[in-house]
Amino acid sequence: MRKVCSILICVLLVTTVFAGCIGGAQEGNYSEEQGRSIVVDTSSDESKKEAPRKESKKEAPKEQVASVVGGIVPTFEILSEHPMACMNDNDAVTVYVDVFGMYVIAPERAPIEYVEHTAHVLAQYIDNDEDGVPDDMNVLRELVENNYVVPVWDMKAREEFFEKNRGTPCEDDISMAASMYYDEDTWAFGGIEKSNAENGVPGGWDGNLEEVWHVVSNGWYRAYPEYFGEGGDSDATHTSSKLTTAMDTARGGHFQETPRSYPKGAWYAYDDESCTYGCQIHEYFYWILMANIGALDPALTDKCVYTDQMGEPYINDEWGICTREELEQKDVLAFELFNDYGFNLPTAIPDGSYQS
Repeated sequence: MRKVCSILICVLLVTTVFAGCIGGAQEGNYSEEQGRSIVVDTSSDESKKEAPRKESKKEAPKEQVASVVGGIVPTFEILSEHPMACMNDNDAVTVYVDVFGMYVIAPERAPIEYVEHTAHVLAQYIDNDEDGVPDDMNVLRELVENNYVVPVWDMKAREEFFEKNRGTPCEDDISMAASMYYDEDTWAFGGIEKSNAENGVPGGWDGNLEEVWHVVSNGWYRAYPEYFGEGGDSDATHTSSKLTTAMDTARGGHFQETPRSYPKGAWYAYDDESCTYGCQIHEYFYWILMANIGALDPALTDKCVYTDQMGEPYINDEWGICTREELEQKDVLAFELFNDYGFNLPTAIPDGSYQS
């Protein structure tokens, strides 16, 4: 009955115009696109986890829903305008898709099937059980009010966008954390399971699973900093969260700077020196999500375990956990964060086919 009521509420709100789309200067604006990319004592009794301070998606207040989202259920209509006027004042991007108040943006030359696929993956990350109601309204509010967009473009369009919006309100007010490049990235239309079934062997991957999550994850960092805070990029600004504590354990210690080598036994060992502590958190959050939803299972993809030139199986150097069962056994803190605190994090692998 609650589900029916929630959906009826959402339908009544279709004509509501969300407030906050045009906000003040935001941290992490488009010029800071991230693009590509202490051992903790866990012996204490934590059988009773502290509950996160958040609203259930089934019980989100009407006024909260109204203040965040205009049209709740996405139609995936290709639009020619964005709510912010500065986005429409140049031709760097001219294609927009509204997804729960967030926008996928693209230049006119971007293949529509790529734009639509990304929009569907975004919808599935926001409403993973596809009941028409965003899984966590607090997370969505942070994304919408901070004007996060998901670009699908090529490098030329990206450069044009940055240049033509320089000095406009969009330079400060539009936020992005990653992009999908339709001419460079990997795509799995219909999802990795379908793609690999058609190929007959595991191996296919969809870059949207990573890049779209890098955008959506900012909503989780902002909504619940005690749980998912990024930690800060210097010792002076570092603050701990349950996510940073889990990552420090996975890396074998707290390293504000990327170490030359990781301690023996570390199962997260991202060695890109240009990837600062906050960047390491973004990648870690992505890896543990993929493991928790089963997207790295070797039966589906070779993203985690692949075959080397000698035909031998080889585990990814960066991340050493391939299944949900391994995550539960090895990365205990991450598994608890995802499954024991009552958060509505994604549990199903997005396949680019949102059905509400």
